[in-house]
Amino acid sequence: MIQLLKSSDYQRMPWKNGLGVTDQIDLALSEVKSSQPYAWRLSSALVTASNPFSIFEGYDRLLSVVEGDGLILNQTPLVPFQVCEFSGDDHTDCQLMGSAVRDLGLIYNPKLFKARMQFHSLPAVSETVFSLSEEIQFFYVVTGKMRVADQTAEAQDCFKLTQEKQVKIQNTGSETLAFYQISLSRH
Repeated sequence: MIQLLKSSDYQRMPWKNGLGVTDQIDLALSEVKSSQPYAWRLSSALVTASNPFSIFEGYDRLLSVVEGDGLILNQTPLVPFQVCEFSGDDHTDCQLMGSAVRDLGLIYNPKLFKARMQFHSLPAVSETVFSLSEEIQFFYVVTGKMRVADQTAEAQDCFKLTQEKQVKIQNTGSETLAFYQISLSRH
């Protein structure tokens, strides 16, 4: 199944620590009663000030900078399009490297899921085919327009693919298409 998730439909939510807001792209609620309300959550946030990250006990996190100069997480630089993996249990101090930053983050339960996040680009007026082995795939657009199965996603929109074996991604525009592929599979 292929779904187009439009940024205008994302649910805006306060950060767990109350120091900002995030645009929740999608999530899977936890199937068991526990202190963890969801199995995974994909979101994007505008970071406008240096601050500590929220603690998410029992979760792992993947994070990347999609707009802005970058972040320093516990004194380690995170430059745009680089992917950082860390434990949600960690106390993580976040410093801006310059202007405000938009990030893309996946929080997931590592006991239930394996996850990865990769940055890709596709030249103007071209296409590529991805073979998919994971159960759930997201394709998040940073710049350009992505066409999949007669639907078009623009910057900050996202395609969600469930149980698909392959996908053809087209860049029909005159600029480079920049996007992330986020993959989730059950253990």
